[in-house]
Amino acid sequence: MRRVILIVDDDPAVLRSYGHLVRRLGCLVVLAEDSERVLADPDSLRGVDLLILDQRMPRTSGLDLLAGLRRREAGAAPPAVILISAFLSEENRERAARLGVFEVIEKPVNAAHLLASVRVALEGRPPRRP
Repeated sequence: MRRVILIVDDDPAVLRSYGHLVRRLGCLVVLAEDSERVLADPDSLRGVDLLILDQRMPRTSGLDLLAGLRRREAGAAPPAVILISAFLSEENRERAARLGVFEVIEKPVNAAHLLASVRVALEGRPPRRP
């Protein structure tokens, strides 16, 4: 079964860049610019194996989005999560750990590191069913 990755970032150029990069792994990639729309859509995580979130977005931060998704999906097996941020405080790192973030990657993002992190995050995890 083909893996599904949802990438949420408010910068369209960055979003396309991450999408292009991650597609090299043969995954189905879904791109979303609007974090609030992702949270409002009850099906936004359907079949998603990995969630890649930007921390700093204008309407809802990556960690706030993740917290909302975790509340909404309580009881369901959550997808793996990679958080990307230019500036991340120790408090946010701790919050990311509490929310089950697999890895925090600091900007500027090294493409090889991101691909390796995606592979490891998906390794050994059964695909989520739609």
